[in-house]
Amino acid sequence: APSPDPRRVFVALGFGFFAELTLPEALRHLERRSSLLQRLSDSLTRDGAKIRAHIRLVLEVTPPPSLATPPLVATPPHLLATPPSLCPSPRACGSCRGCRNPP
Repeated sequence: APSPDPRRVFVALGFGFFAELTLPEALRHLERRSSLLQRLSDSLTRDGAKIRAHIRLVLEVTPPPSLATPPLVATPPHLLATPPSLCPSPRACGSCRGCRNPP
């Protein structure tokens, strides 16, 4: 598209805002933005290296779980209860819950 004034450019400032700058102003702005982004990148790289170092330290200090012994798991209470016994003769008693054919 033809530009009305090629000596001026629009530079995105962020959040949908643009500035109309001359070429030297635009270059100065972009150099500052580039410097800021480089410092931010360096800071994030240092933070990532610290986090990786902390993770390695924790992994070295903490012994790994043994794969030979299974972890101790408590038996659920409903598995410990004994089921009601059935009457020896299903028709002998009408009051117990084990009778198959109550009267």
